[in-house]
Amino acid sequence: MKRLLAFTLSAIVVFIAGAASAQELGNPAKLIKKGQIDVGLQGTLIIKQSFADYDLNRAYSNGTHDTERKSADFEDDGFYMATITYGIIDEINVFASLGLADGGKWIDHQAGNDWKGDLESQFVWAVGAKVKALEVDNGFGVEVGAQYLRYDNRKVKNWRKQETGQTASQLGWNTNDKFDYWQADFVLNTYWTIGAFTPYVGAGLSFSNVNFKGRWTNQNGWVGYDSSFDNENKFSALVGLDLDLGDHFKVNLQGTFISRTAVTLGISYCF
Repeated sequence: MKRLLAFTLSAIVVFIAGAASAQELGNPAKLIKKGQIDVGLQGTLIIKQSFADYDLNRAYSNGTHDTERKSADFEDDGFYMATITYGIIDEINVFASLGLADGGKWIDHQAGNDWKGDLESQFVWAVGAKVKALEVDNGFGVEVGAQYLRYDNRKVKNWRKQETGQTASQLGWNTNDKFDYWQADFVLNTYWTIGAFTPYVGAGLSFSNVNFKGRWTNQNGWVGYDSSFDNENKFSALVGLDLDLGDHFKVNLQGTFISRTAVTLGISYCF
């Protein structure tokens, strides 16, 4: 009962605090023991995430339709979330995260018609699990993990044409764009604990999807947009470090590559 009460109170504190990030499967990367609870704050900066070519469907106020081929990047997108992890048994941990996606840019690519928009802040959540597959006496171990992350109705504002620097409003357009996003990660980590340090490397698969809708309006009518597209590179590679600070505190540093270029910094407390 005491453990359940501590878990509930910790969850309330974390969710009200509402700032930090769990974009990746770290914080900490190494599993906690059965019955333990780890409360973490983590920040992730996605430097760049590229999406594959897609068909943008357009509908016009005069009743006509057309389609054009595009691609997109998300850049400089920050995830600030709180994470709580629970050790079901020594070999299995589950976690849940809640926080904020903030500050990103959407760069829309088409030859001679590139646009950049600002991604507005939006609540984001994630759930996942980690399983210890192997650990030997010298500190070497292998883990597998899975995570599902999502946010909905994130707005895109301040579109501007890359070639000229003109904003959509300067060109007479009133814009209303938003999208839903989900991401599923499957990762295998190998680690080696040496005293207070646990360096690790990992590889896996990452699947991301954007479901986009929008309408641009000017004095002559409107243009409606819709499309769905996926991340360009599905393979993920990561390298990181857990550092045990003592007194139940740990710091986690991580870099993620290929599927997206991202850096992560987190701190957690285990009890």
